[in-house]
Amino acid sequence: MSETDSAKAGRPGGGWKGIVIWLAVSLVMGVLCWYLEGPAAVETSIDNYVSQILNLIPRMSAALLIGGFIQVLVPRSLVARWLGDGAGFRGIMIATCVGALTPGGPMLAFPLVVVLRNAGASLTCVVTFITAWAVLGIHRIIMWELPFMGTEFAAVRYISSIPLPIIAGLTIMLITHFIGDRKPGAGPVAKP
Repeated sequence: MSETDSAKAGRPGGGWKGIVIWLAVSLVMGVLCWYLEGPAAVETSIDNYVSQILNLIPRMSAALLIGGFIQVLVPRSLVARWLGDGAGFRGIMIATCVGALTPGGPMLAFPLVVVLRNAGASLTCVVTFITAWAVLGIHRIIMWELPFMGTEFAAVRYISSIPLPIIAGLTIMLITHFIGDRKPGAGPVAKP
């Protein structure tokens, strides 16, 4: 599969143009850092980069592997039926529940979003899922909010956040009703 085919298939990264843009931004930031803070700051930045990348490589590799397994294990027909274009409000509610119950950090959640989208999930359900994962993640409450902030804070924050994924899903549903749902790799959006 060529880079163009890969970009058309909806895979993240945007091909070589995205890489060139990120390299250009990195170069500009490096020059700015050198100019404002001196060579020692650039060296510190590179050391921080190396330690972060060494920390991320195993996590990212595992997350992408899990995403690949999920893509094979979850039938496309199931995703299309429950989270596809015709899912409507039911799809929003399912995506909210699944997002809230999905454990792990962004290295698991975002590859999962790509898998769901490529398997036929609507933009509405994908946005709802990632919003629910971000604001309603049960793992986050158990691991961070309850121990550090206490029961009252965790309960008030969680209850006040429940409507957010639903609002996000309904907003996207409204937007896609008027401009259409652009599938990964699709051409220009045609208005109905």
